[in-house]
Amino acid sequence: MKKGIPLLFAAALAALCFLSSPSPAAEAPANALLVVPSETAFDRKFQDYLEKKGAKLLESHPPSVFVGHIPQDLDRELEEKYGAKVYREKVDDWASFARYGENAVFAVNAWNKRFVEDPPVAPLVVSSRVQKAGRRGGLRLAWNDVMKAASYRLQISRGEDFSEIYLETGIADNQYLLYPSLLEDGIYYWRVAPVVRLNTGEYSQTPYSSVYNFAVSNRAGAAKPGSPAAPAQAKAPLNRGAVTWQPAPGDRHFRLQLANTADFDAPLADVFTDTCTYRLSGLPVTVAPGQYLRFMGSDGRRAGEWSAPIEIVPGAAKGALKKKGRAR
Repeated sequence: MKKGIPLLFAAALAALCFLSSPSPAAEAPANALLVVPSETAFDRKFQDYLEKKGAKLLESHPPSVFVGHIPQDLDRELEEKYGAKVYREKVDDWASFARYGENAVFAVNAWNKRFVEDPPVAPLVVSSRVQKAGRRGGLRLAWNDVMKAASYRLQISRGEDFSEIYLETGIADNQYLLYPSLLEDGIYYWRVAPVVRLNTGEYSQTPYSSVYNFAVSNRAGAAKPGSPAAPAQAKAPLNRGAVTWQPAPGDRHFRLQLANTADFDAPLADVFTDTCTYRLSGLPVTVAPGQYLRFMGSDGRRAGEWSAPIEIVPGAAKGALKKKGRAR
């Protein structure tokens, strides 16, 4: 009788083969550890229920433990209807799995490895003194590279409590270059948080670092009369992930924003450069038709006005740009 057990499980596992057929859920990453009573796991009605609800079992650890993609709103229904338990975080109670056998313990061990063993601490700033960068008066904010960080989120505020955000952007690297001539004089506070990619394929933002500050004091007295004109409309379509624009006479520094809306209330990216070309592939966001760009120039002493929003529209190959509205 005992020799028939492996054959029984083999037949039962074969019954689950329908779950490996292509479906939208099949492309989704595993997001749950599922424990099901052994008499339920291979019931055809249960399998049909999972398929109908868009669930997908990707790994089997018989007789009762599975790993797969399970929609968040099914947790309570699975428990009430089938006595199943869904785990979405790291499992700390190993003892409760021992009664399901050695396979269940192995499954829990493998599942826990999907999570960061020790959650990354907030970034440590390399130096509390902002570093000067390059020959053109840039300032570099830098911090330690956090393990498993896919990108970082930087916030700059005029107040230490960050009740109002002056600048917020995603950053691919562990440093940020800015040019003070594109900012108003005063004290600025900044902090940064890593965005880590978990083994489940999901992204999670961890806590912000401590708050640091820097001062801006431009040589306004030496500025030329009037305010520098806004940079001219971008003169070329997106070319291999780069955008180029025509500067106003005397411009040395530029600030570029990318947003989903033409009012730029919530920019996706906010960066500085000392050239008239910027390679957008360096941003931790995807640039696509329907988004907007705008530019601001500076002669090294004071900032000009923002250019008119420029909509990214479908075009030959990489897309094209068109001007929208007036400069602000």
